[in-house]
Amino acid sequence: MKYAKLFLILSLIAMLGSACAPAAPAAVTTAASTTAIDITFADAASLRSQLAYGTIKLKDSPNVITPAQAKTLIPLWQAVIALSGDETTATEELTAVQDQITQALTPAQIQAVAEMKITNAELNTFYAQFGVVLPTPVPGVTKVPGSGKTEEEKAASRATAAAAGLTTGTGMTAKTLLFEKVIEYLNTVAK
Repeated sequence: MKYAKLFLILSLIAMLGSACAPAAPAAVTTAASTTAIDITFADAASLRSQLAYGTIKLKDSPNVITPAQAKTLIPLWQAVIALSGDETTATEELTAVQDQITQALTPAQIQAVAEMKITNAELNTFYAQFGVVLPTPVPGVTKVPGSGKTEEEKAASRATAAAAGLTTGTGMTAKTLLFEKVIEYLNTVAK
């Protein structure tokens, strides 16, 4: 069942991507887009997060997303959300969708996002606007939220966050909030 769902999602992406993709000269090759956006500087956000937040930030620039691009990008970001919520998703599947997202952007848009140098701290500020608190990752260290804490400590952390009216960054909503906000923005552009 999971494979049928995944096959359906990937088939839909492939069909929409081929039907709505921008002309070849405007597309960015995967290698160029991957090297254009730096993820090695101090506190750098992931490539996917930089693409998502950068897309939103392009709205006030000369490199704004066009309605045609928005129509192409919406199902791709929806696929990112769907694949992010499936524990059986391979990293390569998310990377393939991410590559399609970069190919839907122009070289100037990719360069503009790269120049933003989006950090995890900047994303934390974005998330805080929506009541989500995420720990800032330590560069080079993968930390599992809540690891090393007792059940009592975890419950106390959740209670403290709830009392403050905050959502801790442990659920699917926190994991996909940025991508959902990109889709909201793109829906306004696609009209």
